[in-house]
Amino acid sequence: MLGRAKFVILLCLFFFIQSSCQNQSLNPRLRSPKAVVFSPVKSKLIPRSMRQLAREVNIKPQIMSSRSLARRKAKRIKPTFLTIHSTANRKPTASAMQHSRALKNGAFRDRSWHFTVDRYMSVQHLPLNESAWHAGTRAGNMNSIGIEMCENESRGHNHFHTWNRSAKLTALLMKRFNIPLRRVVPHYHWYGKSCPGPLLDGGRPGRKWAWFHARVDYYYRCINNGVPNR
Repeated sequence: MLGRAKFVILLCLFFFIQSSCQNQSLNPRLRSPKAVVFSPVKSKLIPRSMRQLAREVNIKPQIMSSRSLARRKAKRIKPTFLTIHSTANRKPTASAMQHSRALKNGAFRDRSWHFTVDRYMSVQHLPLNESAWHAGTRAGNMNSIGIEMCENESRGHNHFHTWNRSAKLTALLMKRFNIPLRRVVPHYHWYGKSCPGPLLDGGRPGRKWAWFHARVDYYYRCINNGVPNR
């Protein structure tokens, strides 16, 4: 009887391992991507606490109603990726707060995300332990926090302020959830979509995306005693 019990346990263990391997092969994008090659920012590190960096990020909580469609269908998540998007909306009025109002009013019935960032603030729309509809795949939605960057300032060529604030927010979330830099990915990673458009080269991650990683890395080191998490 003892020998048979051992056999059953080993058989169950085999199927569990096989199932785990199959799940990984079904979602290869959940594995850590290769590290992005970039030149670290040469500016002197200015040490900050997480609270200090959060003040610079200027987070404005505007949480969607729990009765909204997006939140009624949401699942509990433990984020292991950070996904960066851009709104592709260049209207001068398309600010972070305006996107928040649109989400609350139900204008995006099939989309939701956690933050919208512009040059002035970062507006939070959802709790960070809830899934959102932003990545185009279940794997992306169930494993990442979605950050949308506004494009409404392209005429004034002030994108840098939005990108820089987004880099600070990303570094803050990396620290909070212990997410390595290589798991800071563009929407392109999950779905092959040319997003975030302004930070891609020819629709793909390249020199501009490496620049963004360098900014995130700099701010992360500022709040982590100079030590990176790549």
